[in-house]
Amino acid sequence: MHAGEWWHKDLTEVDKVYLNSNDNDPAAATINGKLGDLSNCSGKAEESYVLEVEPGKTYLLRLVNAALYSEYYFKVAGHSFTVVASDANYLRPFSTDVVAVAPGETMDVLMVADAPPCRTYHMVALAIEAPEPDPQLPLYISRGLVRYKNIDVQCGSNQGAVMPEMPDHHDTTTTFHFHGNLTGAAPGHPLLPQVRGPVDEHLYIALGQGSVCRGNRTSCKRGGSSESMLVAYMNNVSFHLPDNLALLEARYRGDAPLSTVEELPSRPPRPFNYTDPAPIPVAPGGKGEAIEPTRKATTARRFRYNATVEVVFQSTAMMQSDSNPMHLHGHDFFVLAQGHGNYDAASDARSYNLLDPPVKNTVHVPRLGWAAIRFVADNPGSWFLHCHFEYHIAPGMATVLVVDNGPTPETTLPPPPTHLPNCPN
Repeated sequence: MHAGEWWHKDLTEVDKVYLNSNDNDPAAATINGKLGDLSNCSGKAEESYVLEVEPGKTYLLRLVNAALYSEYYFKVAGHSFTVVASDANYLRPFSTDVVAVAPGETMDVLMVADAPPCRTYHMVALAIEAPEPDPQLPLYISRGLVRYKNIDVQCGSNQGAVMPEMPDHHDTTTTFHFHGNLTGAAPGHPLLPQVRGPVDEHLYIALGQGSVCRGNRTSCKRGGSSESMLVAYMNNVSFHLPDNLALLEARYRGDAPLSTVEELPSRPPRPFNYTDPAPIPVAPGGKGEAIEPTRKATTARRFRYNATVEVVFQSTAMMQSDSNPMHLHGHDFFVLAQGHGNYDAASDARSYNLLDPPVKNTVHVPRLGWAAIRFVADNPGSWFLHCHFEYHIAPGMATVLVVDNGPTPETTLPPPPTHLPNCPN
């Protein structure tokens, strides 16, 4: 089952709009592609997704957030869940009545059909958004139905649908604690001993929004001026795709073709109080105007094969204060800890869970907080690391992690296929 969004625009156009720093909002939320009866785009209540269940049976629900824009809360009235896996990795099971799932993230939950079968139960997907002074969106909510089979035979008539009590759409505490409850089910994971040992590479990555001057000018007005354009960044660099060579092909050819690629900085080049909410409002003369200048570049970070890498992601309050679902291609990683406020290595590293951390490929970096991960660079190639919000990835909250070849043919990047199209532009 997936939470998603209904767009009136072609998604290629959506991407172009984000690249040009224009507002672009979905029309509605969906569950399994259906708008649900809370929407009436055609002048009448839209069709709802219906899950039919049998009393006493246990159902595995694979919940996927396929939305471009929002993290979602998911509940089913009258039922609870046991969370058992996330991102295709088992978790230590825990019980909850609400699931939080971010874009690109998956949660596998067990649901027992143990409610009175003569009722119908709403399932609800509710979009989460940061409170003011962040820019506010319409309320995105969709609902479907859990219906017990043969209720008309057993009960004579349906007694109506029950609605679950949902968290507030500005509630970012519930998702923080939900993700904090995730622990790994396999303390014998083969990479865990290495992850517990010495770390070869440390990255501290601030995630935020800034601006660049339109028309490649070197100076311009900021604070929401039409002279500047909104971008998203990692360590004050907004990712720009190379113009004439794929990064994976450049990785295969060697160092020379990568001469135009910059190394992603290990730390933010311009430290500030990342979680001070004062820079959120975008306005001329606002507190964020002096620190919003950003630059665009193709960035990458190179690791030797089998290096142990630690990344601390720091969400910021630059021009907005959303959470950041950070996704790494080509690798799973261990989520060691999360916290509110600015990361402090001297104290926060002591909270790392090195006993049974969850294994994920998408980490929820909380609003005005941080998250720490470790992974082993054991998959040679060029791998995208990015936020899974489309309004963050399209304007540049991304980079590439380049992993060197290992010592065997199985750990060596193969050559491009002979039928690879030539794309000079």
